[in-house]
Amino acid sequence: MLNILNLSNNNLVGLRLRTLNLTRWIAILGQYIAVATAFFWLEINFNIYLASVCILISIILNIIVSIKFLPIRTLNSNETLFYLIFDSIQLVALLYITGGLTNPFCILIIAPFIISATYLDLFRTIIIGIVSILSLSLLAFFYQPISSNIFEFSSSDFSSFQIFSIWLSLIVSLAFIGIYCFRVANESRKVEKALNETQIALSDEEKISDMMSLTAAAVHELGTPLSTISVIIKEIVNELDASEKNYDDILLIQSQIKRCSEILNRLRQGDISNDNSSFINELDFPRLINEIVKDYELEEIKLNFEIDDYFKNSNFIILRKPEIVHSLSNIIENAYQYAKHSVTIKLILKDENVILEIINDGEGFPANILPILGEPYVKKNEKNHKGIGLGLFIAKNLINKTVGKIEFRNIENTGACVKIIWKKDNLMISH
Repeated sequence: MLNILNLSNNNLVGLRLRTLNLTRWIAILGQYIAVATAFFWLEINFNIYLASVCILISIILNIIVSIKFLPIRTLNSNETLFYLIFDSIQLVALLYITGGLTNPFCILIIAPFIISATYLDLFRTIIIGIVSILSLSLLAFFYQPISSNIFEFSSSDFSSFQIFSIWLSLIVSLAFIGIYCFRVANESRKVEKALNETQIALSDEEKISDMMSLTAAAVHELGTPLSTISVIIKEIVNELDASEKNYDDILLIQSQIKRCSEILNRLRQGDISNDNSSFINELDFPRLINEIVKDYELEEIKLNFEIDDYFKNSNFIILRKPEIVHSLSNIIENAYQYAKHSVTIKLILKDENVILEIINDGEGFPANILPILGEPYVKKNEKNHKGIGLGLFIAKNLINKTVGKIEFRNIENTGACVKIIWKKDNLMISH
């Protein structure tokens, strides 16, 4: 039963104990004022002693919780569920004593459900909803009538139809407001979670970029002392006779120094004498795309790379930004995943815009999700399509961060196409 209701998934909900306690103290004060005003000023007849006991129980719970736990404690899902169920039952008991649904304050019965819809998951929200609906249904039939000595008011004057109308209006209000709050809060939670995933992905890419820069700096810094050692050891070898005791050891040291130099040269892979990390972090756009593609190439999938002559003939240099690397990696990986035979990458200069198109010959984007691609947790329900759309959401956000925009479309008789557009001046660092 716990698994069905997902009660074992007891995550923190971001609701602090202090917030619930403060809300309950406000409710207690409001209940006390309403009961005292109704009984002593409006002279409404009801059992004030039982009503006071109901309020006292809520006070005792608040005091116990305040003593036992720190106010800054963040509640988990089950704790929040318990508090909301308690509040619902306490309010039902108080309403039972004070006229049931003929009491105008019966509208407050939907308050715990609204809090649940805002903070808790679907299953716990359904539990609170069931408790609320059962409470309203019980109050429609079972309650202690109230009447006033100075006003013409009595619960007995309410017809069955009037009570049914109140019950129905409360049920409809509960359902509408609850569903609305749950959808809004759930969308907000999804976006927040997806943005956190985006930040983690970007952080990982930044760490890789920093590591590459550190490698370039190490190559540069180690080159000078290693050259000095190499010169000195060469002079020592020239001055020694082959018959001397340490001659072979000196030759071994010389060979290992040469090997270290070769390793550094392989790491360098270019001229970094002017800037320790420029070779790593500054490169032409086609080379960046080629580096990303190498990680995802498949033998059974043919890659077609079409580049405008502008990028071949000009020194179009860009920064190796983590946002660009990670977003393109996600998109290219998806292209290979859903391609049948080929992936085409087009790099185009149109007016002052740099356009990158990544096309595969797969089945294309499903029509039902095409308008909302780039949103988090968009599921692909069609056969052979899996995933939650988080990769494209991350890619879209990272592209936006580089002052670019991304478009998704299907090309007739071809397949899916992801089109990325940047302003040339926002992308390149030199001509």
